[in-house]
Amino acid sequence: MKIIITAPSLDTSQNVSGVSAVTNFIINNNSSHYYEHFLQGRNDSEKEGTMGRLIRVVKNYVQWKNTIKKNKYGIIHYNYPLDTPSILRDYFFMRFAKRRGESILIHIHGGLYLFKKGKPWIIRLILNDVFSWSCPFIVLSEKEKSVIQQEYRTRNVYVLPNCVDLTDASNYNRTNVQDKILHILYLGRVEPNKGVDYLLSASEKLKAEGVKFVLHIAGRDQCKDYYIPLFQESLKESFVYEGIVTGHSKTELLKKCQLFILPSFYEGLPISLLEAMSFGEVPIVTDVGSIGEVVKDRVNGIIVRTKDSDSIVDAIQQLNNDRSLLKNLSERAKSTIMNNYSPDEYISKLNVIYESYKS
Repeated sequence: MKIIITAPSLDTSQNVSGVSAVTNFIINNNSSHYYEHFLQGRNDSEKEGTMGRLIRVVKNYVQWKNTIKKNKYGIIHYNYPLDTPSILRDYFFMRFAKRRGESILIHIHGGLYLFKKGKPWIIRLILNDVFSWSCPFIVLSEKEKSVIQQEYRTRNVYVLPNCVDLTDASNYNRTNVQDKILHILYLGRVEPNKGVDYLLSASEKLKAEGVKFVLHIAGRDQCKDYYIPLFQESLKESFVYEGIVTGHSKTELLKKCQLFILPSFYEGLPISLLEAMSFGEVPIVTDVGSIGEVVKDRVNGIIVRTKDSDSIVDAIQQLNNDRSLLKNLSERAKSTIMNNYSPDEYISKLNVIYESYKS
């Protein structure tokens, strides 16, 4: 079946989007279908004003209309993060396809407004309409399904947690849990909603208390090189900026670090979290979005409070002082992913949804 799938750039050297990572995974692992990627969204490196962004969206919409009119697709796989830009922009793209009678599947990828109670009226209006459509919706957890069904009375909601390739991770056994220096990994966009201000504060406190650690940040600074210089100045030799990592470099970084940190304010189900856990990194995360469906406090990771640097400090100190706990959580983190996030099962479930709704 010929499927058009939307996502930002699939070039991992240009984009660290979770949507792009999921799309790459689907295209690379689902050989049963032919995928055509439609570029929707900007690269991390692109910097444009409001007018430039509006012009790009209008041009993209014209291209979308022409593409849909000229081609016959078995299904449109539309990736839809519930943040402000995507909600406002993507509604018109999806609505055009729906009005033409195309078979469309909407794949929800977290976002600010997935669990947020108070929504601006225009956001609420759009989401009320979208979730009233009879097309299938994919969500990342039972928690997301429950929220959407209760708030919007949505039908045809399927749970399909994100998945990652496990080839390299399955062949890796972690042996560095007793090392004197803790290597801590933050992997993703560097911006305020990811809780990086609290990560910086926690790191400064740990350094002041003499904890031996190195914080590795991999991802693009979304605030025009604001955060990375702050970390470099404050942490000195206890900080390494890795830039955007892909391929072998990413794998080696996942092996090197014992801890994964993500004190985010909101999330869907981060690919970076699944990747880190698959290599036995102990996750230190906030219980936002669907993260709590994967990470269980003191079972396979540690849950910290949102917007609370002291909570981060306590978690890292505990793991630093109790390496047996670190080892146990590491082993359970890896087994969680290996036992519950099979790539083959993911693709099989996705194809069942496709076959049920194709034209």
